[in-house]
Amino acid sequence: MRADSIWANIFRLGSRAQPLVKILQTIPLFNSFTPKELKILEHAVHLRTYHPGETVFTEDEPGAGVYVIRTGKIDILLMHDSQPPTPLAELESGDFFGEMALLGDSTRSATAIAREQSELIGFFHPDLLEIINLHPAMVAKITFGLATTLAERLRYTNSQLREMSEFRGTSEEPVR
Repeated sequence: MRADSIWANIFRLGSRAQPLVKILQTIPLFNSFTPKELKILEHAVHLRTYHPGETVFTEDEPGAGVYVIRTGKIDILLMHDSQPPTPLAELESGDFFGEMALLGDSTRSATAIAREQSELIGFFHPDLLEIINLHPAMVAKITFGLATTLAERLRYTNSQLREMSEFRGTSEEPVR
């Protein structure tokens, strides 16, 4: 099994050249948006390009926002002082990461590094605050999408921990 199962977007993009609005509507955080709301969101996001090996963000730095991969591939890693990094996910076009940063003052739980030339769509906390002020109904949809995404990722993590416990022969139950 690939390390990206927990992060994979089941609505992954088919074509790499899709318009920004089409990409945004496939992301669970935004997939309940109306066409008008998607246009508002399109004007709030930022496009950034990363070169192979370039760091998008590092573990323990303050989180600024969520990223959607428009093109390219990103590795999500846990860094260790005395060991090689632990790969958590291998993400590609249509996947998203860093969504916990939208919840407020938290630090990054992993490091994101471009595996190849990548164009990312960034939606940052200040953008969310602006939408809260101008379009509060959109925030409820984002919050629900965020809760759904985090719950799915937690369920997946619990199943992986359960499998590891069974493999090791322990009976510890993961957090529910």
